[in-house]
Amino acid sequence: MTEEQAKELLQKYLNKQASPQERKKVEEWYATLNQENIELAADRKAVIGEQMLVHLQIAMRQKPKHGKVFKLQSFIGIAAAVLIIITLGISIWKLNTPVKPENQVTVVTGSTERKRVTLSDGSVVLLGPSAKLSYPKVFASNNRQVTLKEGEAFFDIAHQEKRPFTVYTTSGIDIKVLGTSFNVKSYQASKHIEVAVVTGKVTVSNKKKSLGTLIKDEFLTYDKIEEWAAIRKTKALTFVELAFEGATLEQVITKLQYVYSIRISLSDSTLVKLKSTAVFSSRQSPEEILDIICSLHHLKFNGSKNHKTFIIYR
Repeated sequence: MTEEQAKELLQKYLNKQASPQERKKVEEWYATLNQENIELAADRKAVIGEQMLVHLQIAMRQKPKHGKVFKLQSFIGIAAAVLIIITLGISIWKLNTPVKPENQVTVVTGSTERKRVTLSDGSVVLLGPSAKLSYPKVFASNNRQVTLKEGEAFFDIAHQEKRPFTVYTTSGIDIKVLGTSFNVKSYQASKHIEVAVVTGKVTVSNKKKSLGTLIKDEFLTYDKIEEWAAIRKTKALTFVELAFEGATLEQVITKLQYVYSIRISLSDSTLVKLKSTAVFSSRQSPEEILDIICSLHHLKFNGSKNHKTFIIYR
């Protein structure tokens, strides 16, 4: 919506000509005015000032109805109405005008080029040929968001419990994780989007609903035109390194749980502080890794029949 369209809608509202839906929209905008921190350039402020002056002069020249004298209260009411129109128009105009943040970075690869991108949280993105990725130099304190605008990319995401990681695509598909590794193919010329999970768990959704939750070695295909999704098992596309340097047992367990979509518990809470330094690969089974970790600290472990739940004990 442009600034002029916003003003037109607001004028309809003040003239009591707006539909119920339009009235609701205006009232929602107005309710957020006090929450917005609007900063304008000097030239923009001058234009707004001139617009307000013209509106007020026109209002003051209008003949009072039914012979009543133009009162100060009427002037204040008109001024307030004009101020609402102009201020809301500024808010909407500002919110709908594309702004390129200085914090934003865009990386593009050539038709035969591949690039490795390390994000501010330590996450790594491997871009395939003809890919385009946009991301902030520094992530926000409460989230991590990037946009895959074109092409194929492999994401190896650093696990952070309080800062979920979201990959947006220009096709309207979002992939949300806390810490895992997965591959995304999103070409504008193709009718399909593909998401394959190598380790951990991801949730895939469009603007309307969740399309499914994928775990290790699962593959989702989404049809952008028909808007349907299918999930199936697939062989591992690649393997990632699982490196621990002086990590506590609690940190090791947290990482393994996300990588393999399993649950690991400790029989004794005092074990969480035990530290380990080792390098593994997602090619290895969780049992193999747990066996090595436990042997380092003279511990033992048991697993369930479905290999999804484990307990570590002395």
